[in-house]
Amino acid sequence: MNLKQTGILAVVAAAAVLATAVSQHASTQGFATDKRGETVFPNMVGKLNDVASVTIRDHEKTFTVEKRDDGFVAKDSSYPVKGDLFRDLAVGVAMLAYEETKTATPARYADLGLAEPGAAPDAVGRLVTLRDAKGATMASVIVGNRDATVGGARGGLYLRLPDQPQTWVARGDLRVPAPHTAWFEINLTNLNRDALAELRINGGGLDEIQAASPKKGEDIKLANVPEDREADTSKVMRLSFMVDPISFQDVRKQEGAPAPDARTLTVTSRNGVRITATVLGAIADGWVRFKVEPTSDEGKAEADDLKKKMEGFDFKLGANEIEMLGWGMKDVTTEPKK
Repeated sequence: MNLKQTGILAVVAAAAVLATAVSQHASTQGFATDKRGETVFPNMVGKLNDVASVTIRDHEKTFTVEKRDDGFVAKDSSYPVKGDLFRDLAVGVAMLAYEETKTATPARYADLGLAEPGAAPDAVGRLVTLRDAKGATMASVIVGNRDATVGGARGGLYLRLPDQPQTWVARGDLRVPAPHTAWFEINLTNLNRDALAELRINGGGLDEIQAASPKKGEDIKLANVPEDREADTSKVMRLSFMVDPISFQDVRKQEGAPAPDARTLTVTSRNGVRITATVLGAIADGWVRFKVEPTSDEGKAEADDLKKKMEGFDFKLGANEIEMLGWGMKDVTTEPKK
């Protein structure tokens, strides 16, 4: 979603708030609050286009998304995020309307998913803060568990305002992306068995592993099997999963430089693109830096597109990819059958 599309936010939110109010007044059920039906942030609907950033704090970290030029990025890394999630979160905050009072006892916050950081992860509330371009806070709310007792298609949720002990059930469909990687398109590219031609892992003081696919549609095969060993076909097959797809679990601005003999994963596609992932620091930490280059004229356009997504940042790989980067020949071979 680009910034021109954000002009629809106020209209969408206003319609949603009106629908909420109508459904509430149609109900005959009584509630122990004189705020029932009031929006939590009454001035937000008309100011949604002024929202310049969204910050989410949960049990793990604080994560901020900002509007920049014609897109949305993670503040810390400047990596692009899904603009639709920014829109949905801003509209969701504006839609919130009080329904019922709940506990004001901090010891019971965890039951509603509104505990402070330090409690069990699934009990900690997510603090959502909207700010304008000058950094002024427009709305701030601690979001807890969903609540199915409110009724209606959208249901409700538990919430608390910062520095206030009272908790509430509110109507609304405010869904906070979790974990923070949900904001990203984590699949960078996909080299399936038709596309993958060669794969090599080397450096870092560990064994070199070479594998290749003889022709399109065939599984990769280990190319440098020691004379006294046999390829473990299941493990070699797992190697291909490292790039089918190439994805990440976190992203950051580039930090430092890889060691001269850092462990690397290099893959080449049949379309003429080579991607190299170089380990930063310890393999177990999972951080790598990508380099993309064409190996033929055919691959130049694709390589240029991938550079925009993969170069200029550091990425953290998933647990399976981290494990395989540390493999040696004994991990991908077995003793010969007698």
